[in-house]
Amino acid sequence: MRFPAPLFPATLVRRYKRFLADVVLPSGETVTVHCANPGSMIGLNAAGARVWLSKSGSPKRKLAHSWELVEVDLGGGAELVGINTVNPNALAAEAIAAGAVAELAGYAAVRREVKYGKNSRVDFLLEAPARPPCYVDIDPAYGAAFDAARAMGVEAIAYRCGISCEGIEVAEPVPIAE
Repeated sequence: MRFPAPLFPATLVRRYKRFLADVVLPSGETVTVHCANPGSMIGLNAAGARVWLSKSGSPKRKLAHSWELVEVDLGGGAELVGINTVNPNALAAEAIAAGAVAELAGYAAVRREVKYGKNSRVDFLLEAPARPPCYVDIDPAYGAAFDAARAMGVEAIAYRCGISCEGIEVAEPVPIAE
């Protein structure tokens, strides 16, 4: 998944009201940017952190910039972490369509945001005539259900992603701890 244009750096001043952050641009100007992440972002929102922004070309948009990545040291040196919660599903859809995830390749149809059960949904439903349906759900809120499903024999896969200022790409499979 490529970003529409290369990202550019800024320095985080503060994040507030869940969807807003103030940053200092390389020019020295302080601006408010959109933060597409309603979570607490503990460890990812420290004042002074180097962040990476995208700029919207839409004149109708209230905030011209979006916060996409943050540079952090999680113990192994500086690395980029994606904070825009819109990107994971877009990345997964692109990777599935391109056959980049071998375990999910070969399905004739891929549907997004499919209702499942009474009050739930899955991110993707993969279907093919000669195969059982494959339900993909990458939302961390389903963690407990994920563990229960694994205990009953559901196959689980995880992939590492490479993150750069140009985009995010599926890299290699990683083991899932039992």
